[in-house]
Amino acid sequence: MARKKLGEMLIEAGVLDEARLRSALADQRRWGRSLGKTLVEMRLIGEDELVRVLGKQLGLPSIDLDKFLIPDSVTSLVPDELARQHQIVAFNAQMKFLDVAMVDPTNLGVIDELRIRTQMNIRPYLCGPRMIERALAKYHGGTQRSDIAISIEMPDVVDTSAQAPTEQRPINELSRRPPSRTMSPPVLSGQTRDDEIDALQARISRLEALVERDEAVLRKLLALLVDKGVATREEIVERLS
Repeated sequence: MARKKLGEMLIEAGVLDEARLRSALADQRRWGRSLGKTLVEMRLIGEDELVRVLGKQLGLPSIDLDKFLIPDSVTSLVPDELARQHQIVAFNAQMKFLDVAMVDPTNLGVIDELRIRTQMNIRPYLCGPRMIERALAKYHGGTQRSDIAISIEMPDVVDTSAQAPTEQRPINELSRRPPSRTMSPPVLSGQTRDDEIDALQARISRLEALVERDEAVLRKLLALLVDKGVATREEIVERLS
């Protein structure tokens, strides 16, 4: 029998209704955050209540990461990107067992991925989303470290200095030509034309990649602004509309 999802368990526990769950799921898809964190950020459920209800429903222990000083040998078992993406923090390793704090321990896909990566048996523990945020900032450089440290990379400009020379005339001389004459475009050799086309195609590919990356970065930066209390989701949506 498949394990119930986070939202279903909260509804069964009576701390969430379907309307609020749908609202949280829509917000989650917009900002790309976990459902647990979304519920807490939208103040639909308290962090302590979330941990308490899930612990009772799943029969899992909870963990207070603020009381731990986790060694690098343990945190390094989980790559930074994976930890930030799924909001997980490894805090203890014994023999072939790895204890991991998670906001959503019902995410069996993440647990399986950790098991494969570490070649260890994963023991999930419940942890509130804000406590996870503090631990990620302390041990994994923050939830959005790879997105905040953005280097502005400009696409390469096509270098035409090595192309076949064409006749150049002063602007004032061109302006004195009779109107009836039509200027012909410079004639390029076949190899030069192919080189220029290849360069332009490479530039277009780079521009497309930059646009795609910037869209993802913008979405995550907007989420970060909301997380830090700089602006509300409603204010951002109003400005963008």
